[in-house]
Amino acid sequence: MSRKRLTAVLFALALTGLGAAILAAQIDKKTTAGAFRDDFKVDKNILEDKGSNTYMILEPGWKLVLADGRDTLTITVLDETKMVDGVKTRIVEERETKNGRLEEVSRNYFAFDEETGDIYYFGEDVDMYDANGNVKNHEGSWLSGINGARFGLAMPSKPTVGARYMQEIAPKVAMDRAEVVSLTETVKVPAGAFTNCLKTKESSALESGVEAKLYAPGIGLLKDGGFELAKVEQPKVELPAAIDKVFREAFPKGEIQKLDVDEENGVTVYDIEFQNGELEQETDIAGDGTILEVTLVVDAKAVPVPAMKAIEKAAEGGNIGRIEKIDIAYETKDGKTVKLLKPATHFAAEITKGDRRFEVVVNLDGSRIKD
Repeated sequence: MSRKRLTAVLFALALTGLGAAILAAQIDKKTTAGAFRDDFKVDKNILEDKGSNTYMILEPGWKLVLADGRDTLTITVLDETKMVDGVKTRIVEERETKNGRLEEVSRNYFAFDEETGDIYYFGEDVDMYDANGNVKNHEGSWLSGINGARFGLAMPSKPTVGARYMQEIAPKVAMDRAEVVSLTETVKVPAGAFTNCLKTKESSALESGVEAKLYAPGIGLLKDGGFELAKVEQPKVELPAAIDKVFREAFPKGEIQKLDVDEENGVTVYDIEFQNGELEQETDIAGDGTILEVTLVVDAKAVPVPAMKAIEKAAEGGNIGRIEKIDIAYETKDGKTVKLLKPATHFAAEITKGDRRFEVVVNLDGSRIKD
C-alpha cells in the first residue's frame, strides 16, 4: 500500500512550475473536502487473522496477479502471521516489478473483525530495490502502536457511497485514505468481466493527487492505477475424507470454488461453494455428514410468482441482482443436527438501492423472513 501512483504525476509531466502546483492543489482540495473517519472503536481482543468480506479476502493462498504492460503487481495472502499492536495479524505480500525488474516488496498486516466483517490495516514493512536488485530503503514502513501510528480501515464490510475513512494513520510516513464512489460498477479486465464492483477514490494526506481503485465482489482488487487483474489463484481446497465422500456422492460433477468452516450451535459446518456443470451452487454439510441445505443460483423466471412479487416490492426503485433458491432439510441445535418436520424453501435476492445494498429473504408464499 506504499505505492503512490497518483494521477497528479501524469499532469505534472505535461505542466511545469506554478501551473502544475496549482492544478495539484485544486485536485487535492476536492479530495479532502469533508472529514475522513480516523477513529475506529473496536475491541482488538476479538480481531482474527483470517476472514473475508465482500471485497477483500484474508485466506492463506489467495493470490491476485495484476499487470500493466510488462509491469506486474502480485498480491498473495501468506500462511504467516505477525503480532502488531497486540493483535495477531495476517500477512499479505505485495510484490511489484517494473520492466521485469523487482521494484518493491511490502509485507502488509491485516486483521478481521468477526462481528462486523470489517478488515483493519495495522501497517507494513517495505523493501524498495535499486537497479541491481539490492534493497535501497524501507520508505513507507510503519506499524500501528509505534511512533504515534494507529491502525486504519482497509475495507469496510458494508461500504456506502460517500463514506470516507483513513486506511493508514502514521503521521509523516503514511496517511492513505479512501472515499466510496460507487457500488454498481461494471468492469472488464483481462481476468474477466465483473458486475456490482466497488469504486473508491483514494489519496494521501501527505501528497497531492487522486486515483481510482476498483474491487470485485468475492475477488478483491481489480484495478489500481494502470494495473488490471490478469489472474486469480485460489488456495487448494481440502475437505475431510468423510465430508468429501458425502459431497462427491451428492454432487458428482461439483467443482469446489470456495470452502469455509464454521461452528454453528456447537456443530462444525462446511460451507462449500461449487460449480456443478453450468450451475452455480452452495451447500452446508455438518461434521457428521448431514447435508443441511443446498443453494442454487436461479433467474427470476424460476421464482414462484408470490415470492417474486415480494422481491420486486422490496426492490422498488432499485435493482435486483443475484437470486438464490435455498432448500433446507436440517438445522443445528445444541451440538446436533435436527431434521425439520417440513423441509423449507426460501429465495434470497441481492438488492441495490442508491448507495444501499442488502439482501431480502422470502418464503414460497412471498412472506418476508428477513432483510
